[in-house]
Amino acid sequence: MSANGSDDVEVAVSFVTRLPEAFRVSESPITVPGKLTRYGLSEVVNHLLGTETPTPFDFLVDGVLLRTSLAKLALKVRASAEATLVVEYVPALGPPTAAETAPHDDWVSSVDGSWATAVVSGGYDNKARLWSPKGKLLAELDGHNAHVCAVSLAPPSDGSAGSESAVVLTASADGTARSYAVTVKGKKCDVGDIRVFKGHTGTVTDIAAAFGVAVFATASVDGSARVWKLDGGEFAEEKKVKKRKKSKEVDDDDDDDMNVDEPQIGLGEELVLSGHTDQVRAVSWASSEVLWTGSFDHTIRSWNIETGEEIESHSTHHGVHCLSVTAGGNKIAFGGVDAVVNVWDAREGATAKGCLKLKSHEGWVSSIRWSPTNEYHLVSSSYDGHIKLWDIRGRLPLHSVQTHKGKVFAVDYHGGERLCCGGDDGKVRFYDVQTSKSLLG
Repeated sequence: MSANGSDDVEVAVSFVTRLPEAFRVSESPITVPGKLTRYGLSEVVNHLLGTETPTPFDFLVDGVLLRTSLAKLALKVRASAEATLVVEYVPALGPPTAAETAPHDDWVSSVDGSWATAVVSGGYDNKARLWSPKGKLLAELDGHNAHVCAVSLAPPSDGSAGSESAVVLTASADGTARSYAVTVKGKKCDVGDIRVFKGHTGTVTDIAAAFGVAVFATASVDGSARVWKLDGGEFAEEKKVKKRKKSKEVDDDDDDDMNVDEPQIGLGEELVLSGHTDQVRAVSWASSEVLWTGSFDHTIRSWNIETGEEIESHSTHHGVHCLSVTAGGNKIAFGGVDAVVNVWDAREGATAKGCLKLKSHEGWVSSIRWSPTNEYHLVSSSYDGHIKLWDIRGRLPLHSVQTHKGKVFAVDYHGGERLCCGGDDGKVRFYDVQTSKSLLG
């Protein structure tokens, strides 16, 4: 296959898949035009399947997602012109479609959709809110004296089973973290113990619950990350839960400029992780023993929370604003001011092969989350007003959607086929994302 006019060739292909038997075609080689893209190949596979309703597929050659013509991808992976090209077909991800909208009284800084029962959001009106999966307000969680920067969800600290209960964690520009034990039954939400965690001397920028253990981590502009017990801290005096009402305007100053005037005495903290030389902006768990942190000092670092020792540190070209690690820590995605979604495969080490740069955003990358159902998929949000869905086997976004007219501050999955995001329009927006896998049954 020559580079010039490569699309005009015929390519011998063998279609393979990991789908159920009913959606498999013969793996015997057939010849197709090299100019075919994924849409044309979908037509070929659907014809071979004899389906009445066409099903959209994506295609992989040597682990690379097809986003050009088949002939051009064959050249990219250096396939021989005489060899049969093995093409794997997988269910395609449909574009996000707008669903419910839930209003805050001010900017929405953060969202967490990891609990099937409810979604939690944090806002610049100093409150967190709990929403039903259909966007109905379940509770407002008060207590902070400045805006909520980040939220997270954890199982109950006593390890009790059941999908009705969880612990809402909040991080604030007032320099504290809070936890709210909540139980949701239908349209009713009960709030139990409320705890306050003091120790940081500046805005708490991020918060994340650990896997399988009753601890959580926080990041701060004071240059440290901290690990706390869920049953630590001190009990709050108030216990407030109420339906939404209008609140007064709050100061929209950036949280970088907010500092706590008086140092706080650490209460219930297990570890203080020191080593970064600038603001720590993000925390994400690789496992119950390993925590990753991202900082404006242009590094990402991992820590052993049993000992508090730094495991490894890697330099980045820009300050890190957001960070997301897959369970097990094999893949780390991070972003910031350079508008790039960086994906690092820890198994490849600090090599060019292990680093992937996904370029499409036109503003700060504000949030990144890995899909809970597909190890290759992630979603990102940006100050450019868009969320983007990615498959890391390719370099172009699968889909890009303008979800807010201004900045998008946060995005997360809510199950495998649902997204939630928040921005400076004061709204939490829900989106449905359907894969052709669900159409296949």
